[in-house]
Amino acid sequence: MSLTLAVRRAKLLAIRGHIDAEGGGAVHIFGSNRPATGEPSAEPPLLIGAFGPVSFALHATDAILTCTLEANVAVSGLPVWARFVDGAGVAVMDLSAGLPGSGAQVIVSDGQPVPSMQMYVGGLVTINCSLMEPE
Repeated sequence: MSLTLAVRRAKLLAIRGHIDAEGGGAVHIFGSNRPATGEPSAEPPLLIGAFGPVSFALHATDAILTCTLEANVAVSGLPVWARFVDGAGVAVMDLSAGLPGSGAQVIVSDGQPVPSMQMYVGGLVTINCSLMEPE
């Protein structure tokens, strides 16, 4: 199946709309095994990054959403996956998480010249995510 650019952009905007619902969503980064999408995690999140009124920026001419935010680590651990939720905490999507260069869909970095996978309580990290809807 091949979709037009307008339809691919609309699909991404629908995802963003779900995250931004109920007053704006958040991303939860976990270090535990990922459950089925929407199922609760067995462990608390390592950190929660709250979005403003709009979570992702839509590229001006392509079907790409991007977000960048900073958050403080609440629980020490290694980032494995991320859950994006709406303002009421309802799960919207789960993605892999990891260091820059890991190939993960959500990149978590402590900003050091050689980023560390280990996150420590109180540490400031940057979270970057890019979603692309292929042709």
